[in-house]
Amino acid sequence: MDQKICRLCCENEGSSSMFSEDNGVSIYTKMLHCCANVKISEDDGLPSRVCGPCVAQLTATYNFILKCEATDQILRCRAAEISQQDDLDCKLKIEVKQEDDDHRYEDATEPEEPFPYLDLNFKIEDRPKRAYKKRARIKVKEACTCKECGRVCASQSALLIHGRVHTGERPFQCASCDKRYADGGGLKRHIERNHFGKMRERKFICENCGKAFFTKSDVAVHMRTHTGETPYACAICPSKFTQSSAMLRHLKTHSGEKSHGCHTCGKMFGTKDKLRTHLLTHTTEKRFICQLCNSLFKYNSSLKKHLKLHAEPNRFVCNYCGRTFNVKGNLKLHISSQHSEKSGFCSICTKNVSNMDTHMWRHTGERPLKCELCTSSFYELKALAHHMNFRHKNTDKYKCLIEGCGMSFPSRPMLAFHHAKLHDTQIPFPCDRCSRGFYRKNDLARHKIGTHKERLT
Repeated sequence: MDQKICRLCCENEGSSSMFSEDNGVSIYTKMLHCCANVKISEDDGLPSRVCGPCVAQLTATYNFILKCEATDQILRCRAAEISQQDDLDCKLKIEVKQEDDDHRYEDATEPEEPFPYLDLNFKIEDRPKRAYKKRARIKVKEACTCKECGRVCASQSALLIHGRVHTGERPFQCASCDKRYADGGGLKRHIERNHFGKMRERKFICENCGKAFFTKSDVAVHMRTHTGETPYACAICPSKFTQSSAMLRHLKTHSGEKSHGCHTCGKMFGTKDKLRTHLLTHTTEKRFICQLCNSLFKYNSSLKKHLKLHAEPNRFVCNYCGRTFNVKGNLKLHISSQHSEKSGFCSICTKNVSNMDTHMWRHTGERPLKCELCTSSFYELKALAHHMNFRHKNTDKYKCLIEGCGMSFPSRPMLAFHHAKLHDTQIPFPCDRCSRGFYRKNDLARHKIGTHKERLT
């Protein structure tokens, strides 16, 4: 390797040694300052000489670096001076404000004191802090009180969310199903419990029954079933409830609010649960099955009554004759028809009746119960009461709202029958055994019993 060639450009012949000085500064020092990644030593076996043009470029680069470092140092010093001046101005404002507070109530005719000397070593921390009284937040109960039910909410936002209970507004909809909620918290709980239930763990256990829950608040609400605590009381009647939602549903019974309507017959209900139960009347599906005898039922309450027959068959015993019954109502009917003072056996129709005197009116044709408003007469008090209510007292209680009709009826079922027969195009109660249909549910029941010999449950 040619040792005379330039170490930096490898083109020209080197004229100066890297370890010699140029204008009092070593060329080696310039190279280390400008080219920090280049390692140079006298015993590395590489060329140690530099040509004239490379020395000129190296000197210019070295001087430019020194200029940048000097400029940066000057700018930082100026920035520090400006920051210090701002601190002094701030201290000056604090001192002037303190003097204004001290002399606010002094006589204006007194000579003003000269401006105090500003100590540059002044520290804000050395000045004693002024004591401020914490302002208490005043909550106006009238502004956060519900006008519908009188409930006092903690804030206006809570009142807005509570107001959706009365309006029925549910702006928060679940993206996975058709459920809607009045607030974001209800939607979040729905998603966690129904769509991410497998991912979550029921960590909170009830100490009394061992039932597990997702949150601690659910356990606190569940514990009321064991303690009997009912913190939510109705302001209208003595009823009390374990949850606020149950109390709000109960309040609808006092206000008469019915916001859930049936799409088939138009009947209105106060809660969604009552509407869901009513919808079963328009279907023939029997979803509830007895695991012991495979009997099918349309209502869950019917299944529960049926299960009692398996658990305790004929548990109601007559004290007079020892006959047993599986339903308490049948026992009462048996006692009133056979063991009361007025009961007896009719030799004409061979029936045990609860009142022989009134029963004999059927056979003799006697109708001693007269209507005071018309010429009708009856042999039963129940028939007379029904006649008074339907013929004289409440004849126009329920009116047909169809334009051009104007008919009125004493009961809602009669209005529903009129609407289904004259104004609807579909028969609401079709028979699932044949092609016949009926406008009333009891007509369908009689048809199934008489024609198809079906036992209704």
